[in-house]
Amino acid sequence: MSDWQYFASSGGWLSFQESAALTAALWERFPESDWHYLNLTAGSSIWESRQDGSTVRVHYDDECIVEFEVAAGVARDSITALTVKFQLIPVTDH
Repeated sequence: MSDWQYFASSGGWLSFQESAALTAALWERFPESDWHYLNLTAGSSIWESRQDGSTVRVHYDDECIVEFEVAAGVARDSITALTVKFQLIPVTDH
């Protein structure tokens, strides 16, 4: 899927203090029964929907999230509550 949406913390990723909590919420939201998990590099996590192949991609610098991107489809529909809870906003510059 090529329709990507990038998100950032409302204060920017450098000031985001909830990387661990957001990561835990992602693990809870994307169980292996419904999602493939890929860890292609030490600094990335990817959850791929078994339903339509859409993905959530998170990139890290150490334990801190530095990029969060989501493809259109089940993946994007699945993160709505997390974007509200963690005050993530859509961005065009990434």
